[in-house]
Amino acid sequence: MAQLEDFGLIREIVAAGRPRQVIEHLDQTRYQRLVELGWLKAFSHDLGHVSYRVTERGRAAAARS
Repeated sequence: MAQLEDFGLIREIVAAGRPRQVIEHLDQTRYQRLVELGWLKAFSHDLGHVSYRVTERGRAAAARS
């Protein structure tokens, strides 16, 4: 079940209008929950770099009041 801070984070990512790029492993943990909810999709790159892209489900969650 989604928590209040999950909605805030997905709104922030959608408002940025581009994929979220994360390099530090510790920073990735805050996005993993949104991946588990189906709101983000993770794409791994070299050296632990991960891009998170918003899914349609994530856009719908960001639009909720």
